[in-house]
Amino acid sequence: MPVQDPAVLIAENEQLRAQVARLNRFFTIVEGADQLIAEIDAQGRVAYLNPAAQRYFGYEPAECLGMPLLEFLHPDDRPSAQRLLAEWIQSRQPGTAIEYRIKHRDGTVLYTLWTLTPHYDDTGSLARATAIVQDVSELHRATEELVTFKSLIELAPDGIAITDLQLTITYANLALHTMLGYPSLVGMSALELVHPPDRETFQAIVELLPSNHRQELQTIRYARHDGALMTAQSAAIVLRDRQGNPIGFGLTTLDISERIEAAETLRRSEQRNRDLINAIPDLMFVLSADGTFLDYKTDPTGTLLLPPEAFLGRRVTEVMPLPIADQVMSHIEALLRTGIMQTFTYQLPINDQIEEYEARMTLSNSDILVLTRNVTGQRRAEREREAMKEQIIQAQQAALRELSTPLLPIADGVVVMPLIGAIDSNRAQQIMETLLYGVAEYNAQVAIVDITGVKVVDTQVAGALIRAAQALRMLGAQVVLTGISPEIAQTMVHIGAELRDMITKATLQDGIRYALDRSVATKKVAPRL
Repeated sequence: MPVQDPAVLIAENEQLRAQVARLNRFFTIVEGADQLIAEIDAQGRVAYLNPAAQRYFGYEPAECLGMPLLEFLHPDDRPSAQRLLAEWIQSRQPGTAIEYRIKHRDGTVLYTLWTLTPHYDDTGSLARATAIVQDVSELHRATEELVTFKSLIELAPDGIAITDLQLTITYANLALHTMLGYPSLVGMSALELVHPPDRETFQAIVELLPSNHRQELQTIRYARHDGALMTAQSAAIVLRDRQGNPIGFGLTTLDISERIEAAETLRRSEQRNRDLINAIPDLMFVLSADGTFLDYKTDPTGTLLLPPEAFLGRRVTEVMPLPIADQVMSHIEALLRTGIMQTFTYQLPINDQIEEYEARMTLSNSDILVLTRNVTGQRRAEREREAMKEQIIQAQQAALRELSTPLLPIADGVVVMPLIGAIDSNRAQQIMETLLYGVAEYNAQVAIVDITGVKVVDTQVAGALIRAAQALRMLGAQVVLTGISPEIAQTMVHIGAELRDMITKATLQDGIRYALDRSVATKKVAPRL
């Protein structure tokens, strides 16, 4: 073998060091970035996440490896994201930026901007993709607040206008247009809209605004577009720029014309009250303090346990089943004593079925008002919902069990299984099954089992690891156990764990190094054909 020039070797070494330094700087920037940076394989699964994953997802990066990236999106956004990503890959776009919601582990929803960049292999197929995700929740909330504020102003029942210092209207909301009947008020003088006898009062009050900041206007009459008068109660404030200089006025107008017609207003109010009572979907009863039925109103079904003539003018204890009657009288006594609304539930047999009711009891002057609602369907739905919720929880637990024993191929013939948390008998069996199938699937010669995240190793855990090592030896694979802390080492010695069938290394890095060296050595001694 020819001997290379030392100077060339030194130059190459320095070049490699410079490359490593650049990579380390890049890695430091990525790891410390506030944005979420992810690498996704061709199947859409997470291959790398920087530490920002904890803030965005609520999971450590290692917990997310191998998971579909779409799983972290809000459920409502997943179908559209999957469809758009498929179209994006098919059209071979160089990159895209799109906003999606992320559902955090604690249930918080984050609004995020995703910048996706694809990477294709020599054949033109998608090899992987890089995603840079920025939290835009604050911007989204600010935008929503601005939209909400504008909507409140535009849809407010009071008329609202903004004028310049000369009282020329620059904005008027829908309510003010409706009150005055003009198709557009922008560009008109607010003073011209005032009924002429009231203009002097209006002008004098506005002139005092820069010194008073806010002025409650007296009752002002305005002329509508059709010539009719509208009596209104208005308020005004002075608008200022950031330096505090006056730039205009804000006017609010409340039409009080109907208040002047007191009798008509009272009549409409009484009719409205009657309509509201009729619109209440509850069955209503009016009882006296001793429990006598005075009046009633049926619910939309019109269903009653007894006809009205059978209970009106009679006491609860005379017409209701005894347990329910006692319950009603007990709540009447508590209501009269405390004045606090009483809420209770009861059941009645109606049409050969048990119907469930929820009742609210409150005082109405010297009488007692009872509102009763049939909640049979609601309770049935709640029970069905609880049953469905339990099924979902069980399904989620099953999914979590599958994610608790990940097996990651890191090189030809080398797989890694990082274990975190407690290990019970079910999980021990799952560890062995995952290792056996994984070693067979990836044709692995070395299986690294990292127990850095396992805080307690007892006889059961040690036995599971030993059995797994023995089973893998039968498949021709070597088990490398890493991440043994001093406390765990003491425990394993104390319980007499025999680790003859496995290699132990202090850290996962040492285990990977050993596995890669062993893999290289195996290739070197392989016979040539």
